[in-house]
Order: sequence, then C-alpha cells, then structure tokens
Amino acid sequence: CIVVDHAYHGHTVGALSLSPYKFRHSSFGGKGQPSWIDVCPAPDTYRGEHRGANAAAKYARYVERACELSEVGAFFIESGMSVAGVIMPPEGYLKRCYKAVRAQG
Repeated sequence: CIVVDHAYHGHTVGALSLSPYKFRHSSFGGKGQPSWIDVCPAPDTYRGEHRGANAAAKYARYVERACELSEVGAFFIESGMSVAGVIMPPEGYLKRCYKAVRAQG
C-alpha cells in the first residue's frame, strides 16, 4: 500500500495505520509505520523538493518506483491534503500515479 507523507485518513485504527501524520506520532502507541506501507513524498510544490513545470512527473516518480520495487495493492491520497497545509497535487501527478498502480494489477 502506498501513501504520501503527512497524510491523514481518519480516526479508525485501520485509517490511522495508513496515516504517516499519526503512525509516526507517539499517540499511535509506539507501533510506527506498518511493514506493508510504503511512504512517498507529498507532492508539495510550495514547501517540497520539486517545483515548476515538471514537478508532477518528479513526484509521481516516487510512486512509480515504489510500484517497481514491491507489490502494491492500493494508493491512498487525499485529493487535497489538508493536514499537510492544504496541498493540491500538481496537474498530471494523480494520473501518472494511478497508471503506475493500475499496472500492478
């Protein structure tokens, strides 16, 4: 399962296990990141590493690489990552990510 950094997906134990914002926090009981989760950088074109016209491709490459390195069953991402400061993914990012994940079957 692939998630993006700083993500938060809800209050159930299952949703918290998908949420780096929570599973890295001491309130998660010290359990940390589940072994079945791959965390990719959030596509943050404001504070993140990549900006400009090719930011979507650069951020999507992390997800594509995760798909190449392990068996992926799902990609969880908020359409607007509000816990991370209302980050909207750059145009084309989701399309590339979905394509890579769907290629996994």
